[in-house]
Amino acid sequence: MPQPANSTTPDTALSIPEGGLTTADLVVIVIYLAAMMGMGIAIARRQKSTTDFFLGGRSLPAWAVGISIFASLLSTITYLGMPGEMFRTGVAFLTRQLPIPLVLIVVWALWIPFFMRLNLTSGYEYLSRRFNYTVRALSAVFCLLLLFGWISVVVLTAAGALVDIAHLDIGWFLGTNDPATGYRDADMHLVIIAVGMFSILYTTLGGIRAVIWTDVIQFLVLMVGALFTMGYVAYDTGSGLGDWVSHSLANKHEQVEWFSLDVGNRSTVFTISVGMFFWFICTHGANQVALQRYFTVKSVREARTSYLVSALSSFGIGIILAGVGVSLAYYIQDHPLDASIAKDTATNSLKELDRTLDNARTTGDPRQVESVRDAQSEQRRDLKKTLNKAQDSIFPQFIRHYMPPILRGLVVAALFAAAMSTIDSGANSTSTILTVDFFRPLSRTPATEAGELSRARVLTATMGVVVVLYTLGLYHLSKGTNIIDLCQRGFNCFLGPLGATFMLGMFSRRVSSAHVIPAFVAGEIVGVCTSYSMQFFGVPFSTHLIVPAAWAATMIGALVLSLLIPVRPSSEQLRWTRKAVLADEHRDPTGPVGDSNATS
Repeated sequence: MPQPANSTTPDTALSIPEGGLTTADLVVIVIYLAAMMGMGIAIARRQKSTTDFFLGGRSLPAWAVGISIFASLLSTITYLGMPGEMFRTGVAFLTRQLPIPLVLIVVWALWIPFFMRLNLTSGYEYLSRRFNYTVRALSAVFCLLLLFGWISVVVLTAAGALVDIAHLDIGWFLGTNDPATGYRDADMHLVIIAVGMFSILYTTLGGIRAVIWTDVIQFLVLMVGALFTMGYVAYDTGSGLGDWVSHSLANKHEQVEWFSLDVGNRSTVFTISVGMFFWFICTHGANQVALQRYFTVKSVREARTSYLVSALSSFGIGIILAGVGVSLAYYIQDHPLDASIAKDTATNSLKELDRTLDNARTTGDPRQVESVRDAQSEQRRDLKKTLNKAQDSIFPQFIRHYMPPILRGLVVAALFAAAMSTIDSGANSTSTILTVDFFRPLSRTPATEAGELSRARVLTATMGVVVVLYTLGLYHLSKGTNIIDLCQRGFNCFLGPLGATFMLGMFSRRVSSAHVIPAFVAGEIVGVCTSYSMQFFGVPFSTHLIVPAAWAATMIGALVLSLLIPVRPSSEQLRWTRKAVLADEHRDPTGPVGDSNATS
C-alpha cells in the first residue's frame, strides 16, 4: 500500500547511515584499555598490605580522590540516561541539581569530620562500636546487595550501548541466532563478560590506588567524549547552545510540575529535589564506595577538599550531559534515528489514546470512561515501554550512525570508562566489606598481612564473577525497562535504611540495637513495597521517593521504639557532637576514638 504523502518512515529509515565501529575506532579503544591495564599492573607492585589495597596507605591526593568519588557514582546509567531524560522533560531535568548546595553543607560539615576521626576502613565498623555486631553485619549485607545491583545495572547499560553502537553480530560464531533478536543476546553475553572481567582484573592487581588513578583518567575521557559530542553537533549543523536551548524550550516536552499530591507522579520539582537530597546524603554517609574514598586521605581538611572536588565535578558534568541531550534533540530534526522515530511514533500514539479518553469524558458517562481506560491500559503500558527504550537508545544510536571515526572510538571508550569506574569501585568496596566486616571479626586466628592481602584479591575476583553472572540474569529480566527507573527500583530500596541507621547512631542518644534492628527491617520492607508498588498493589510510586520513604520509615520506627523501650544513653564519643568533632577536626586519623564497647 502506498504511504501517505506526509509519511516519512520509509525514507527516513533508508536515510540512516549504517555506522558501526571502524578499525580506527577499535585502535582508540584498544589503546585506552591497554593504558588502564598497564596502570593496574604498575601499581600492583606497591601493594604490601590490606591498608595499601583498601586505603592506598591513607596518602592519596585529595583532588584525585574527589574525582574518583564522582566518577564512581556517575556510571553509564547517568552518562546515557541523562541525555535520554532530556528528550522527555527538556531542560526541566536540570532540577536534579537544586539540592546540591544543601547536600554540600550536610556532607562537608557533619559527615566528613565525624567519620574521619574514627580511623575506619569500612564504614560499618562504626555501627559495631555504636550498637553491636549484629547491626554492623546486617547493614553490611544490605550494602553488598545494593552494590551487586548497582554494578550489575552499570555493566548491563554499558554492554547494551556497546552492542548498539558496534553492531557486533558475533552470535553466528556461537550458533545462537534468535529470529526475534538476531545475534543481540549472544553479543550481550560476550560484552557483559568482557567488560566485567577486564575491570575486575586491573582492580584485583592494583587495589584502591589503581581504582582512583584509573578513575581520574576515565573522568577525563568522559568529559572529552561529552564535549566532543556537542562540538561535533555544533560543527555539523552550524548551531550553538542558544539554538539548542531555544529548540528545547519551543518543543512540547513532558511538563514537570512543581508539586503534586500524587505519589505516582514520577517527576516533579519537589520529588526530584527531595529524592536527590536523600540519595546524596545517604550515599555519602552510608555507602562504602563513597566512605572508603574519604578514608584514603590523611585529614579532615583533605577529605573536605575531596568532597568539594566531587561536588563541583557532579554539577559540571550534569550541565554538560544536559547540553549533550539538548544538542542531540536539535540534531535529530534533520538526522533521523530508529530510536527517535520510535519515540515520536509512541508519543503520537499516546496522544491519540489521550484524545480518545477525553472524548469519552465529554459523554459524562463514568462507566464509558472506565471502559475506555481499561481497554487502553495494556496498550499504554506497551507504548510507554517502547518510549522508554527509545529514550535510552538515542545517544548510542547517534554515536553509531553519525559520529565520525576516531571520535566515535573515543566516545565508546568514554562509555567503557563510565562502566569501569563503577565496577572497579564496587568490586574493591565489596572486598573491603567482606574482609573487614566478616572475615576479620569472625576468624578464630588473625591472618598475616600477606595472607589477608591474598584473600582480598581473591575476594575481589570472586565478586567480579558473581556480578557478571547476576548481570546476565538481569539482562533477560529487564528488557523494555527504562534505565534510570530500573536502577532506582532495583537497588535504591536498600539505601534509605542504611543512611537512617548511621544517622540514628550519630544523632540519637537513646536509640540502641534493640530499636534499630526492627526499624531497619521495617524500612527495608517499605523500600521494597514502594519500589515495586505497581507489581504488589497496582499503584504507581515515584522512583524519586523510594529512598526518602524507606529512610523515614526506619527513622520513625527506631525513634518510636526508643520511647517505648528506654535504654542507657550512648557515649558522646560515638555520636556527632560539636565538642567531640571540633576537638579532633584538625587531627590526622591515627586510631579509633571513644568507647569501643557496643551499646546493647
